[in-house]
Amino acid sequence: MTNKDKIAIVGAGGFGREVFHLLDNKLQECIGFIDYEKKSNLPANVIGHEVNIIKLMGEYGFSSCVLAIGDIETRKKIFNQMNKFSIKYPKIIDSSVRCFSKDIGNGVIIYPGVIIMNDCKIGKFTLLNSGVTLGHDVTIGDFCNLNPGANLAGRIIIGDNVFIGIGASIKENVIIGNNAVIGAGSVVLKDVPENTTVYGVPAKVVHS
Repeated sequence: MTNKDKIAIVGAGGFGREVFHLLDNKLQECIGFIDYEKKSNLPANVIGHEVNIIKLMGEYGFSSCVLAIGDIETRKKIFNQMNKFSIKYPKIIDSSVRCFSKDIGNGVIIYPGVIIMNDCKIGKFTLLNSGVTLGHDVTIGDFCNLNPGANLAGRIIIGDNVFIGIGASIKENVIIGNNAVIGAGSVVLKDVPENTTVYGVPAKVVHS
């Protein structure tokens, strides 16, 4: 019988609670949440704070963590704080996902109903929320958030730390620069420079 991978979920907010239900109960066991405060109505207990991660790993016998932190910058900050320790960051992929690509980074979380076509690349600690679709040959960087219903056509390049809002659509061959923000419901027809926010149909620059 295969031993289950014991996993702690970092973040006990709504994102963390959702991730708890994405775990494969046959292969993964959540030993609790890591958060700065105790919270009620959780499917598992808060076992402590990430500043005590080594003590918690010894006490609870886990070596894997999921970073269930919605804010990109906070997720990066916590990873950088924990990166000096020997922690594994498994990919969490719902069983309903249709994926025809293998190049998926550590710490990636993929929600139900996502479709990933052939020859895509997804960087580490990126979130693909419910109903996201990726056409062929899409490249997505590290620490990105693709929110529910985002649709990306083929041969798109997404940089690091990019936020794509609910229901946004991006046409083929578009390049989205690092730290860009795509507003909810936007239709992106041309490249978006780094550190730029676009919104609308078609999407236009609202901040840079």
